[in-house]
Amino acid sequence: MHFHSDQNTLMQCHRGNPRRHLLWGIALVALGTIFLADSLAWLDLTQYLGPQTRWWHFVPLLLALGGVIRLLTAHSVRQVVKGLSRIGVGVWLFACLEQLGGLTFANSWPVLLVAAGAQMLVRGWDGRGRKHCDEVAP
Repeated sequence: MHFHSDQNTLMQCHRGNPRRHLLWGIALVALGTIFLADSLAWLDLTQYLGPQTRWWHFVPLLLALGGVIRLLTAHSVRQVVKGLSRIGVGVWLFACLEQLGGLTFANSWPVLLVAAGAQMLVRGWDGRGRKHCDEVAP
């Protein structure tokens, strides 16, 4: 009986936030439409983004967008921290890809360790002994 209750709680948590799904849907449709227009030569993205821009330059954008969506739909400090972390990693990835400020993956990877540690500190500090949706019940 106890397992059944934990399973129902877990299933309710994984249904997701409808607002988050709507925001992701809008963002993906918009990005897909832009890329499709570029592929069909209706739009020239190199005119706006430069000739050296490649598809992997959009990975940090998607990661940061996920963080913004997480922030907009956050219901707890934990979700805010996750959103800020995703934005931070997206900015770091973009900075490394563009070598902004001399950052490269080789010389700045310790930033990820510091960020992960800081995130754990905030999550531990905020922990109040309650179950969160993103934790699996034992």
